[in-house]
Amino acid sequence: MTVTVVWMRHAKSSWDQPVTDERRELSARGVRNAKVAGTVLVDRGISPDLVIHSPAERARSTWTTMRDAGVTAGEEREEVTLYEGDADEIVRMVAASGASTILVVGHYPTIAEAVELAAARESTKPWAAYDLKFPTAAMSFVEAESLEALAAGKGRLVDFVVPR
Repeated sequence: MTVTVVWMRHAKSSWDQPVTDERRELSARGVRNAKVAGTVLVDRGISPDLVIHSPAERARSTWTTMRDAGVTAGEEREEVTLYEGDADEIVRMVAASGASTILVVGHYPTIAEAVELAAARESTKPWAAYDLKFPTAAMSFVEAESLEALAAGKGRLVDFVVPR
């Protein structure tokens, strides 16, 4: 089973309100970027079997805004590991999911670190873009022959998109 994982950093959050980190909402720019991210997935025909997002409001809202833009998913799951865990835990969680097309919406730096654990380094344009910067709403598209190959770091970074 070929596996596609879209590893995404949540869209830009707002710092305007005095709330806890977990309760920060998306900024107006973040909402716009999340809509564009949803359009990217729709235009590519990507409909995840599973969406896993952090319990932080900015990650949850990134996903719901993408969904409102037309992205459909078989299952949605909120996982505290994406907020509190490390990249190893996140990759293991994704590999244990059993899904073949997965959208993971989490935080920097752990999402970027998960990409590096799941995909082998190559001299490609996606890796060059990834190395330049991993900004808010960035999406790394990783393909692997199986979930086991993904967990073993044998995936391939096939694209890196910053929806704006």
